[in-house]
Formats: sequence, C-alpha cells, structure tokens
Amino acid sequence: MEVSQDDEPDRNFEPQMVTSQPFIPESHKDPDSDDDIEPQMVTSQMSTQQIFECLCRAGCIDLSSQMDARQETAMIASGGGFGDIWVGELHTGVKVAIKAWRTTALGRCEYKTLKRAARELHLWSRMNHPHIHRLKGVILFRDQYLGMVSEWMDNGNLHDFLLKHPEADRYQLCIHVASGLEYMHGCNTVHGDLKALNVIVSSEGIARLSDFDFSIMSDASSLVFTASSNTRTGSVRWVAPEMLEDDTPKRTTQSDVYALGMTMLEIFTGDVPYPERRIDGSVIRAVMTGILPPRPAQYLKADELGNRVWKLMLDCWSRDPHARPSAAQVLAGLKDGAGKT
Repeated sequence: MEVSQDDEPDRNFEPQMVTSQPFIPESHKDPDSDDDIEPQMVTSQMSTQQIFECLCRAGCIDLSSQMDARQETAMIASGGGFGDIWVGELHTGVKVAIKAWRTTALGRCEYKTLKRAARELHLWSRMNHPHIHRLKGVILFRDQYLGMVSEWMDNGNLHDFLLKHPEADRYQLCIHVASGLEYMHGCNTVHGDLKALNVIVSSEGIARLSDFDFSIMSDASSLVFTASSNTRTGSVRWVAPEMLEDDTPKRTTQSDVYALGMTMLEIFTGDVPYPERRIDGSVIRAVMTGILPPRPAQYLKADELGNRVWKLMLDCWSRDPHARPSAAQVLAGLKDGAGKT
C-alpha cells in the first residue's frame, strides 16, 4: 500500500491489483524517510513503550488523553493466540473494544517495515465508510500491551450474529461485505484475512469489515503461522490457492476476492467453507486439487437470484487470480440481483 502521513483515502483513481508490500517510487517517498540511516531492528527485547512510540510517530492516533490506558474496570470479551479483546470505555463513557496485542507475538522486523505497518494502521483510522469498522487509535494498554481501540459492537462478529439471528437478510449482508471490500480496494489497500469472524455487526444490523490489524502486523513481524503455509491459523478455508502454493505469499486484491466468495458462502450457510473437512490439512488438499465447495441448494435455490449468487461465488474462486472479478464487479452483480427481487 502506497501511503504517506498526509494521505486521505482517495476514490478518484482506478482500483488495481496491489500487494501488502508494494514498490514506492522515489517521487512518492516520505521526506522524513529513514532510507539514509541504518535500519533499526524491533526485537523481543524492545519495550512495548518503544514500539508504541514508533506507531505514534508514524501517524497512529494516541488515545491516551481520551481514555484511561489502564482500564481497571475493563472486561475481557475473547482471547486468541496473538491477543485478547477487552471491553473498555472512553472518558465520555462510550464503550470501546480494545485489541490487546501480546508483544511476545511481535518478532524481529526492520524499523522501516514497522513504520510502513504503522502508516497502514493510520490509513485504516482515516477510512470513512458505513461498512468499515474504523480504528479510533492506539493506547499503551495496562503498560504492557499494544492496544488498538475501535467502537464496541454489541452484536459481535457476523458468524455469531447469524447464529443468533437466522432471519437476517443474508443477501444484504453479502452486499455490505462486498461494499466494504470495494471501498478498501479503492483506497489502494487489501484486507488480508476476510471471513465472517472478522466482520462486525452494528446494533442496526450493518456489517462492517474489521480485524485488518492482523494482516498489517503480520507483514511487519515474525508471527507464528501454521507449518503448512504463511497464513493465519484457522483461516486456510478462506485462503486463495496461489497463497498456499507460494512459500512467501503476498496478499492481493485477487486473494481478497477469493475470500469474499468464501465469506458469501459462509453468510448464506451459516457455516465455514468445507465444513465436512475437520482439519486444515484436508482443506488444503481439497483446494490444491481444485475441489470447490458444493452448491448449498438448501440456501441457494435454483432460481434467478440463487443462480446469480452461485455464479458470483464460482467466479470469485477461479483458479486464475486474474480471471476473478473485482470487488466492485461482485458488488455490482449483487446490487443488480437485489433490484430484480
């Protein structure tokens, strides 16, 4: 992603294939670039305070003045291998979600790489779209964690929302997700880990893309991945085949679209892709041999709308990344179908 500290999301250019580590032309380099100094290394010995200060220098919003960074009354909502989600609040009483990154999950990386990641986080905080869950800023949480702060959503993630609300309009939820992804790609960035667990639902039932920080920070550090691929543990069901084939995979708009198709399938069925395959290794073998998920006839009926959605999914799963539609084309196809219902 090509960004600078003063960049605003720009919708006046044509979306293009991008990777998470692009070439930046000389004319676009930041005047405060560190190219002329010896790169520093962020190691496990580097304090959380130092990493936090690095993120703030790169443009991330320090929310320390708007909330108590210790959050003594915060409650843990969920946990994972790389961090925990806490429910906290601003001084105004507004409830927020705090993603507390464990600094032990951040391995060695060059200072410039961390700086680029920080600017991607900064760009995320400046995105403004109804289907993007906006990052408010960062804090040094309880003096020991990198805390990424965003608005709290009582409905939780899309996967859990669908379990609790089977009557939800799944077609519209697909439109929400495709719209958010189309906006991200229009801002010249990729999501990198799209699935229902990483989509948050507002109290009004609006789906918003979230959890960009994992793909951003994983590009900046030596996080722990599965031995079989450079992908997030548990996410192989949404990962494009070209990423499984490459020893050093790059997240692209095309791999995002593949994941979009799998997420749409997840929205309609309420289940993960390849639910009959219990382990990731079995899923990987299926993907690598070209086995696609079967059409869920119970949820996608053999009518005009069902056929349209299934065709969009199949197009998203094309083996050739360049044959996949753009997120904008998927969104247009969904909206066109909605107009005929």
